[in-house]
Amino acid sequence: MTAPVLDRPKTPRLVTRRTGRRRRVLRALVLLLVALLVAGAIWAVWFSTLLAAKQVRVIGVEGSRADAVLAQARIPVGQPLARIDTQPAEEAVRALPWVATAEVRRGWPSEIVIAVTTREPVAVLLGAAGTTSATTPGATASAPVRQAVDASGVVFDPEGALPKDLPRVTAQGDALTEAMAVLSGLPEDLSRRVSSVEATTRDNVVLRLKSGDQVRWGSADQEDFKADVLRALLRRKADLYDVSAPEMPTTFRSR
Repeated sequence: MTAPVLDRPKTPRLVTRRTGRRRRVLRALVLLLVALLVAGAIWAVWFSTLLAAKQVRVIGVEGSRADAVLAQARIPVGQPLARIDTQPAEEAVRALPWVATAEVRRGWPSEIVIAVTTREPVAVLLGAAGTTSATTPGATASAPVRQAVDASGVVFDPEGALPKDLPRVTAQGDALTEAMAVLSGLPEDLSRRVSSVEATTRDNVVLRLKSGDQVRWGSADQEDFKADVLRALLRRKADLYDVSAPEMPTTFRSR
């Protein structure tokens, strides 16, 4: 008779080796799966048409102005959203004179959105006579050019008719910028009395009131002080109020 053969119990070292091998294999499989998922995500986002721009939408304006924004932005439809550089499109749209702000953003999964805010007209710029060329046969002089001006002094073509109660502005360059700083900084009780603004230099802004009287305002400096002084002077009847040096205001009456 032969003695029975008994299985030798596995040694702890052998068990540890097999467990470690399984863990290494499992870890490698997990890393491979993660790598495949990452590669698939990169392909889907950057190279495939799954997340491509299928349309470009403009919000904030409609009609011809929306068409102008689309033409200016030149967003490539069909290109993956992640590969579309929105910065040049934003800068191009901001270059439109009547655009105050523009933001181009991705609307996942398949849309580019251009959000636009337009400039608000606060005055009407009365420019030179019409631009009809004198060399054009039968050309005639046209009416003065009417353009809108915003609070920062930017001139732009308005959309549709301008409000009839906007003050008129006659100025150019730095003088126009200063005139608009004065106009936009006036308190409401004074601004509603202004019918027009003229400026030849930054320090020579003149307001014409709806009553026909004039106010020599000077520059946009000390606007609160000048406003308080003007309120006090307006209690007197005069044709000209000078607050350009508010510490020494003067009035003039021709009759």
